[in-house]
Amino acid sequence: MTNEIKNQKIEFPQWPQYDDEDIKAVTDVIKSGKWWIGAPAKKVGMNGWLFQEEFAKFQESKYAFGCTNGTHAIEIALSALGIGFNDEVIVPVTSFVATASAVIAVNAIPIFCDVDPETFNIDHRKIESLITKRTKAIIAVHLGGMPCQMDEIVNIAQKHNLKVIEDCAHAHGSRFKGKRVGNWGDAGTFSFQASKIITSGEGGAIICNNDYLAKRIYSYLDAGRQIGKYFYNHYVYGSNFRIPELCAALLRTQLKKFPEQHKIRNENGKYLRKILDEIDGIRCQKRSEDVDECGYYVFPVKFDPTKFKNITKAEFYKYLKDHGIPTDDCYPPMFQLGLFKNMKLKKGINYSRANWGKSKSNPKNWPVAMDIFNHSFELSQRVLLGKKEHMDYIRDVILDLKKSRK
Repeated sequence: MTNEIKNQKIEFPQWPQYDDEDIKAVTDVIKSGKWWIGAPAKKVGMNGWLFQEEFAKFQESKYAFGCTNGTHAIEIALSALGIGFNDEVIVPVTSFVATASAVIAVNAIPIFCDVDPETFNIDHRKIESLITKRTKAIIAVHLGGMPCQMDEIVNIAQKHNLKVIEDCAHAHGSRFKGKRVGNWGDAGTFSFQASKIITSGEGGAIICNNDYLAKRIYSYLDAGRQIGKYFYNHYVYGSNFRIPELCAALLRTQLKKFPEQHKIRNENGKYLRKILDEIDGIRCQKRSEDVDECGYYVFPVKFDPTKFKNITKAEFYKYLKDHGIPTDDCYPPMFQLGLFKNMKLKKGINYSRANWGKSKSNPKNWPVAMDIFNHSFELSQRVLLGKKEHMDYIRDVILDLKKSRK
């Protein structure tokens, strides 16, 4: 370790970030005694309803519906789109488990698609080979906030009469070819969990632009109710996924802060990508020219172990941690997870056609996803809220690591 690196004291921003406005918003709800949002025909708290309007405007969509969390948001979207018993849904093999477990929850079958070696997102060139007569939808995940190749994915879906859900849990504010993500497909889903770039600790949302689908989404998330109808009439099967009023209040104040944070993340992300890609053996997640804005939930980086004297992933993470650089764990490819590998799922569903489970979960079947997982690390979104010297420090630490292993 060089003395220059050893003597530096860099403190990265913390997350979540809050101020007196956030505290007041939550306190006001508590003092009001209106702790839930009610229903359209019988509104109680107003924050849930107002947040939905504000988030729809921010995401440039016609409708937004708040819900309990990002996992439920995907489940709600699938159900509203009519995806169910023994249907197949194509999902990226690298994502948080919710992308696939939500498919399981509606009694459908996730079909894994390998990822692009440069963007780490679902490889649209491999989707068509996975389509069967039972395929009903594609879920595209904007990993790290980096938009997928949505124009190509939508074209494939239209060709085969498939629905498209965009999992935007990482991608609040991301824009691809002039359009906010979540608006390319039939529905977009979001998470407001504590680590997300807009957060209330928990919470989620679904956006869409279709009137009929919007009615189905609302009805499913609010126990089968219909907008404007009597509170105790339940017209279709649904569940209780309403967003809590306290969360909505906090999201409204957090949303006000987001544009400036979004601007800082994008400026720092562009600079950090430039200086890290100049290091031999380091390759950041690719950002195409078609990406206008990126949410930057995390900042994924792939390394060539041979350029670092056969360093392991664990050693790389340890070095970054020892130097105070905030990191996040990478998602393991989902075919490796116990519930899929050992097929510990739902009774009565025919999973035999799935491309995972038992021998099908052999890592040799997923070369790109395994290579990325074994040779990459993720920087926390916290780092991108820092200053230019924070980005330079990250570069210097990685260069110092490389020198130390010669």
